[in-house]
Amino acid sequence: MRVTQRAIQALGDEMRVVRNGFFVGVCAYALIGATSAMAQADQVRNFDLPAQSLTEALRAIARQSGLEFSAPADPLRGKTSKPLRGQFSPAQAAKQLLKGSTLTAEVIDGALIISVGRVSTATSTLGNGDDIIVTGSRLSSEESSSPTIKLDADTIKLAGQADVGEAMRSLPQNFSGGQNPGVMSGTTGSGNGNVSSGSSPNLRGLGGDATLTLMNGHRLSYGARVQAVDVSTIPLAAIDHVDIVADGASAIYGSDAVGGVVNVVLKRNFDGATLVARLGAATSGGDVQQQYSAVIGKTWQTGAVLAAVSHDYNSAIYSHDRSFTQYMPQGTTLYPEIKQTNAIISGHQSIGSIADISIDATYSRRTSFQQEELVYGDIYQNSPETESYSISPSLKIKIAPDWHFSFGGTYGRSDTKFDQIGLYEGTQTSRIRGCYCNELANIEGFVSGRIPGIIANPIGIVVGGGYRYNHYTSTRYSASRADSAGSVKSYYAFSELSLPFVEPGQGGLLLHSLSANAAVRYERYPGIANVAVPKFGVVYGVSPSIDIKTSWGKSFKAPLLNDLRAATYAQLYTADTFGGARFPVGSTMLIESGGNADLKPEKATSWSASIAVHPEWIKGFNLQVSYFNVQYKDRVVQPVAGTAVYQALSNPDYEQYVTYDPSQTLVDQTIANADLFYNYTTLDGLNNVVAILNNRYVNAAKQKIDGIDLTADYRIDIGTQSAMLLNANGAWLWSKQKLTSESTALDMAGIIFNPPRFKARGSIGWTDGNFTSMLYVNHISSLKDTRSTTVAKISSQTTFDGSIRYELPTPAGPFHGVSALLSVQNIFNQRPPYAAPTSGYLDYVNYDSTNFSAIGRFISLTLSKDW
Repeated sequence: MRVTQRAIQALGDEMRVVRNGFFVGVCAYALIGATSAMAQADQVRNFDLPAQSLTEALRAIARQSGLEFSAPADPLRGKTSKPLRGQFSPAQAAKQLLKGSTLTAEVIDGALIISVGRVSTATSTLGNGDDIIVTGSRLSSEESSSPTIKLDADTIKLAGQADVGEAMRSLPQNFSGGQNPGVMSGTTGSGNGNVSSGSSPNLRGLGGDATLTLMNGHRLSYGARVQAVDVSTIPLAAIDHVDIVADGASAIYGSDAVGGVVNVVLKRNFDGATLVARLGAATSGGDVQQQYSAVIGKTWQTGAVLAAVSHDYNSAIYSHDRSFTQYMPQGTTLYPEIKQTNAIISGHQSIGSIADISIDATYSRRTSFQQEELVYGDIYQNSPETESYSISPSLKIKIAPDWHFSFGGTYGRSDTKFDQIGLYEGTQTSRIRGCYCNELANIEGFVSGRIPGIIANPIGIVVGGGYRYNHYTSTRYSASRADSAGSVKSYYAFSELSLPFVEPGQGGLLLHSLSANAAVRYERYPGIANVAVPKFGVVYGVSPSIDIKTSWGKSFKAPLLNDLRAATYAQLYTADTFGGARFPVGSTMLIESGGNADLKPEKATSWSASIAVHPEWIKGFNLQVSYFNVQYKDRVVQPVAGTAVYQALSNPDYEQYVTYDPSQTLVDQTIANADLFYNYTTLDGLNNVVAILNNRYVNAAKQKIDGIDLTADYRIDIGTQSAMLLNANGAWLWSKQKLTSESTALDMAGIIFNPPRFKARGSIGWTDGNFTSMLYVNHISSLKDTRSTTVAKISSQTTFDGSIRYELPTPAGPFHGVSALLSVQNIFNQRPPYAAPTSGYLDYVNYDSTNFSAIGRFISLTLSKDW
């Protein structure tokens, strides 16, 4: 058959029409499908789901929305959802059920995808994971009404920080003074001192004893001399994240939660093993660090177990290692030598469907060395050894639908054995050995559940009580009696209430959600006081993108056992040593110091207001601005603390604590009432006493602390794997203290050896999954040096840190899970801003060691392997 050219052309035209029509049809079908999928993803539906298996609840959301469903099995196993009622898009509904967990939800290509992500609020999963507990509450509440901050363990590691203590010291809401390594002699404030080389959180600068530190919601034993908890004893390898509630919480947890709560949350369902080796050193000399850790965990359908151990060592930094302290005797340590081993075991197990048991056990041993060399040739070597352990079992029983009984407790000890040797020209002149021994026993139980039918949504309620015992002994082995010994018992009852008036999806315009919470606690301290404190909070969701929170409450702190029971001293000095140059030559002053059995609990009233912005149209962006106000009264302080004692007879602010021209009878009585008397004058010094300073611990009248916190996070996804990471955290602080109602209010914030007025930390980074790079900036504002009549300015400091992490992209084999992290802190090796040595003594450092560090540039390399 012969085919003409015209026929061929006609056939070609027809084929093009068919082909073009096919492509148009495919595109139209794809567009319709995409539009349908988008409509499915965005369509708001009415959901009414009962409490059930979390997996089934998420599956029901997908099924009712006409979506496929994909989710990892292990993170959902054994978890129960809350009821879900209201109008949501599928993604919003799923996020509502997952809120507070480490899972995220997205609708992609017609499927509801559940994946492992980050916790979006400062909440933590405790127990075996069927409850989402907000730190700062025992209720399965969705959100705290107090400002909250979360430190993720991976974020801590990526910053090149070795432990939680180092991470807390970088936090703007935390003050680096108190019980922390690197705090030197010459600081003021009874809480500022490096006794054991431990690390204690110190929120708002109110003291480590006014910050409650928990592990998985359990109390731990106090450490050393100050009533604070050492967080460096918890291996970083076992930690999932750290929740910080920077607001008073005594109505929930009892004593100490004045500045806030720090809750260290362990990994609960870790399956696998990780080995880590970290080496680092300061480029100017000293602080050579080695850190080795291992963690192994196993999960099964009804439980899990985890074990972790770490061994840390760092060498000392001496004064001759830094150019700015070479005026000091060469043997003084600016940063102590520390050797520490930490271990932890944690596990949980379900017993059928009615009970869960869990246990957390810790052990730590640390030795350190620090030396002080004086210009006159005397050398004092301190070698404290700290050993601590704790065990915290708990049991949770289902007693009815939506009702549980929880029972648990903690027993722990922390013994710091101090050993100070005095030397002169190589010959031992003195040795003081002893122990700061702390013991804790705590047991409590509570019932929690939901009451339906009173308001639109079930009311959450908790009612419980408990008993706590703390014992403290400060003793010198060579002495005939303990310097300080005693115990405090407390019996307490508490209750919490959650009122979810409007759940997300139930409201309308400008009313996305509305809830209120209330708590009250009563504690009885036999022989000291009875204390009752309330707390109230409101969370108002203006829209899915804006939340407004406010809270008000009272908090308290029982007096330190050392302050109550410490031995009393009477010491005689020449008057001119303490500003008494106007008195005749030979005049003396008697100083009375030590414990005070008449101390009362410290009390505080706190309120805060926050606005949290997390726009749905800006994925990965979160902003929180908070104002806080604390009115703190009856604070326990030493009236003339630290080096301020040298102005006792010249500063009019201290006149109320000085008795001038005392009678001989009063002098004799003061000495007779003291446990110990020391005469540092001539034999006839007692006949020339012109003043007596009453420097025993007292309840100060008032301290006011207020300020503003600002935190922001923004993750900008670039493609399917890459993302830019932005973070900013800043804290503005104002603080004044009056020793009595008649005395002048003294500035605390912005003053040397106290928190700065402004502290900030920000970061910018990029990641593609295998490669991550970060740049950090840290800023501490200027301070005032008020130690003399001429006020001097201490300059501000801005430093930069950087890190690079690379994980080998090997899907299998011996190099799978291998990563390397290079970190540089204080990249430009800035020295601490200059501050004159205290009282001009060349034995003291020329910087504020509570706010600034002598470490300088520090470079570390971390290698890890995951299985």
